[in-house]
Amino acid sequence: MRKIFLACPYSHADASVTHNRFIECNKVAARIIESGNVVFSQVSMSHPINLAFAGKDSATIGKLWAPVDAVFMDMMEELIVLDLVGWDLSSGIKREIEFYKNRGQKVSLWSEVQSEFN
Repeated sequence: MRKIFLACPYSHADASVTHNRFIECNKVAARIIESGNVVFSQVSMSHPINLAFAGKDSATIGKLWAPVDAVFMDMMEELIVLDLVGWDLSSGIKREIEFYKNRGQKVSLWSEVQSEFN
């Protein structure tokens, strides 16, 4: 059983883009679970909670999540990045990739490994 941290681009000026990223991330997380693996989907967990952070900007919200993410990154054994448009511009994803690479753990793009989760 693989223990996967699922990363996904999240923040965007258009709220509908952010919400669509949340939906796509949930679909991938469900597929990983259906394949018999463990996944922590940070966007799936954070999006509903972020809606309760009234009046906070995305940078402040990101700082609130950093210690939470660190706990889950430490528990998981590999990183899969959902490579939606903008994934390569995400500072959060860059931090997550660096974390896993520094530990010598597997880092993959979803488009490269999705066939493993049928």
